[in-house]
Amino acid sequence: MDDDADIPLAISSLVRSPDYRAECFHSAEQLLERSNLDDFFCIISDIHMPSMDGIALMNALGDLDRDLPVILMTGRTEPDLEQKAYAGGAISVVAKPFSFEELCINLDKAGNHRRGNL
Repeated sequence: MDDDADIPLAISSLVRSPDYRAECFHSAEQLLERSNLDDFFCIISDIHMPSMDGIALMNALGDLDRDLPVILMTGRTEPDLEQKAYAGGAISVVAKPFSFEELCINLDKAGNHRRGNL
């Protein structure tokens, strides 16, 4: 999820390369309206979005009792931003732009998180 429409499409293309499925959402609210979040392996979201940011999204997922790994991405460098993200439950915070290899490392981390919580 990202407020820039091109970013989710680019990331979904990268995610599909190692044989994952991807579904794009243009807002946190749109994702939260999805009837079955259990189908998801992980969530990749921008931290800074209009309306509901990535950290608020993680809180909302927690309120729904969802243990989905969340990878947050950001193009900004703000003091304590990573700390806030990790405190909110992110398994990873990546700086945009990031490489395909970095994405794969974080997807592996999400897989390890899921296996550890099943």
